[in-house]
Amino acid sequence: MRNRIRRVWDTDATVIYPPVDISRLSRRGDWRDALSATEAATFQALPGTYILGASRFVPYKALDRVIDAGAAAGVPVVLAGSGPDETRLRAYAAESSTPVIFVSRPSDEMVAALMQHALVYVFPAVEDFGIMPVEAMALGTPVVVNAVGGASESMLEDVTGVSVHDFSHESLASAVTAASRLSGLACRERAREFSTNRFTSEIRDWMSLSLQPA
Repeated sequence: MRNRIRRVWDTDATVIYPPVDISRLSRRGDWRDALSATEAATFQALPGTYILGASRFVPYKALDRVIDAGAAAGVPVVLAGSGPDETRLRAYAAESSTPVIFVSRPSDEMVAALMQHALVYVFPAVEDFGIMPVEAMALGTPVVVNAVGGASESMLEDVTGVSVHDFSHESLASAVTAASRLSGLACRERAREFSTNRFTSEIRDWMSLSLQPA
């Protein structure tokens, strides 16, 4: 974002990342305990190891690349969400070499449980920021993200996640394998840097500077 503003308007911008409700995600030891009976049964039926893609099912989220990542790494995939791209994604999943399980219209608690217990959270979309990778890290899960876009700024390369420059079979397999070995503790520590308290403090600091006389 800073580079885009510099390129278009030839000015340096202060970037303040949006807040993520880290305290809400951290308040439970195991989010499976918050699931309804129906969702608990759905979770229980999932593979013991899986990679996760969770978002609206719309084309620009590129969830087909999550399926590609699972196939490349030989790991089952869980896709959680809903949206107009679901029919296409199901057809694509049917051709995959790895199992793909769809969890439709998950509750917030279900998304948190899925994130918390995923091997890796995969986020292929190009976003200015991308809150969900930070939420995954807050739950101790490393991430694989697109090297283009803000998600690559929220994680620490080879510490809390891996960024992918191309989505070839080899790159995806390598990224999932590398990310799966990263520290959950490091992920949680990194996520705390995007807390609501941090956001409030940075906004106040920026406003104080902006209001100073020239």
